[in-house]
Amino acid sequence: MAVRRGPCDHAAGMELPARTELEAIAADAGTLALRHFQHVASERKADRTLVTAADREVEAFLVRELGSRLPEAGILGEEGTVRGGPGPYRIVLDPIDGTAAFVAGLPTWCVCIGVLRGDEPIAGVVHLPCFRETYSAAGGEAWWNGSRLQRLGMVPLSDGDRFIVAHAKAHLRHRIRYPGKVRSFGSSAYHAALVARGVAEAGLLGHVHLWDLAAAGAVLGAVGGCFVYLSSGAPVDFGPLADGRRAPGYVVAGRPETLPRLLPELDARA
Repeated sequence: MAVRRGPCDHAAGMELPARTELEAIAADAGTLALRHFQHVASERKADRTLVTAADREVEAFLVRELGSRLPEAGILGEEGTVRGGPGPYRIVLDPIDGTAAFVAGLPTWCVCIGVLRGDEPIAGVVHLPCFRETYSAAGGEAWWNGSRLQRLGMVPLSDGDRFIVAHAKAHLRHRIRYPGKVRSFGSSAYHAALVARGVAEAGLLGHVHLWDLAAAGAVLGAVGGCFVYLSSGAPVDFGPLADGRRAPGYVVAGRPETLPRLLPELDARA
């Protein structure tokens, strides 16, 4: 999942918006979502996940803003946007990752913009409006609130200081034997971003789609992290997820060097 290209790239006459421009678009989308926050009704989609008017309004805004800047790019959005394009880029959107948290009035939701070239995440923004916190990546570099993130390294911690972030129902599917703490914030993208920042040792992500992974995947890849399937340890290939299907199992975000030790501690149940 190495990130090799960025907004300086030209492909088929197309130039990606600058990283800071993508951040600004995500921030504007977050402002739009905040107008609905803590007083919004929700409904269930066919897959039983929640959706709100804010999800749909924010996705429409992102499609309009990004579509005008990359008119030849394909677009895939969680709330139903599927648009093909002749260019090499595909924009992947999650207007509100963590809709359940959003509906509950909790602040741990985010706006996600991912840009793929082929099946490779090359740029992305994960923006948390309530925290005024932004993770972004482009050109093989990752940033958090304007500061460049360093590549992930080994930080020796006692078991009491270590923690992973996990899907809220992971304990129902997995026998977790991790010796540190387990926390859940309700957003897969935020969980992966915390791993990229070096705060969480790993993220156990459940029921994810491409829109949950694309933006954070660019950030994670830029610092040397990766996504693998918990059941096999195999790298997550974004190609089979490009049509919007759900990943076929739980996904772990982490460092390639530590995942062989961590995966048995997460101990998938059949």
